Amino acid sequence: MAKMADCDRHGVQGIGLVCTHVAHAIDSDAPVGFFWGDDTDTARPDAWCAECDRKLRALNGASCEQWFVEAEFKILCAACWDEARWVLYERHRH
Repeated sequence: MAKMADCDRHGVQGIGLVCTHVAHAIDSDAPVGFFWGDDTDTARPDAWCAECDRKLRALNGASCEQWFVEAEFKILCAACWDEARWVLYERHRH
């Protein structure tokens, strides 16, 4: 069964996970960056900020379990995830 969230703004949606920095930057528009991984079993792939991306790359292929814990991933509905991508990635490219 698909993982779902009941969002106050968008209703029942599939989910995506984002690091805490992305989650907090959505409303403030802080320029934290927006990176995402491969598709997962959720509606949107996991996403993270530039700081978390640097830490992930520094692992150089080693286990990322601790990185995932330290990034404090939050659940967003798919529509909120799409908004985060727009605010933190797409809009800054145009």
